[in-house]
Amino acid sequence: MNIRFSSETPANSKEALESLLYFNPRQNSVRGGIINSLEKFGNPRLVSVEGSLHILVGEHEPQTLFAFDTDRDAVEPVAVAVFLRVSDEEMALVHLAVHPDYALKHDGASFGLGVELVEEVRRICTRIAGIKRLVLFYRREVALRC
Repeated sequence: MNIRFSSETPANSKEALESLLYFNPRQNSVRGGIINSLEKFGNPRLVSVEGSLHILVGEHEPQTLFAFDTDRDAVEPVAVAVFLRVSDEEMALVHLAVHPDYALKHDGASFGLGVELVEEVRRICTRIAGIKRLVLFYRREVALRC
């Protein structure tokens, strides 16, 4: 398994992304966090722009990080993180979804893809001027230092 991260996903991956984001069988394990995020930021929705899918959240235009398994034939995301700047010093990870096949640890990784994705978002945050914390709304507003 070879994971590649990207800020874009092709528009023809809409069905896979909808399944991942809206019908993920593991979402019950973080139900409270999802409700917290929905109440604070709004519902995520998919929009297609020039051949790529984007995720909007309520009235926000967040950043999105997709994870792809390059060993798969299909070019569709196996995980997604949606995050946005909420203050001068904080970025909020408002939605996180991982395909069930990738949720647990896999060959070559000591953690599941969800943890890898959060760490990649944290690394992105360290390169954004002023950001000191990444707040994880799915886990009772846990914050990681950037």
